Amino acid sequence: MNFTPLARQRLGEVLETEKAAESFLRIEVYQGGGCACSGGYRYALSLEAQPGQSDIVEDVGGLKVVTGKAEADLIRGSKIDFVESLQRTGFKIENPNVHAEACGCGGH
Repeated sequence: MNFTPLARQRLGEVLETEKAAESFLRIEVYQGGGCACSGGYRYALSLEAQPGQSDIVEDVGGLKVVTGKAEADLIRGSKIDFVESLQRTGFKIENPNVHAEACGCGGH
């Protein structure tokens, strides 16, 4: 997993604003309801003080990223970016493990 420079900057701003520099960034994956470009998955990002006992923790360039065991392989190799457009502003996960042949959302 990696973060674009803009995503890293924005996440740093969030950590500073929330006074959460020591927090873990949790990435959750939900099946169903997502766009075809995400393989039908939805992603959620949140900050946590501590990981759970069965969580997998990775240090990604100084950022502590936590996922559940079932989600770790699914998001392996993903890129997290920050997007600002008329339709959407926020973090976007580009997951190479899903195929987007049928996508028509224009979010690429």
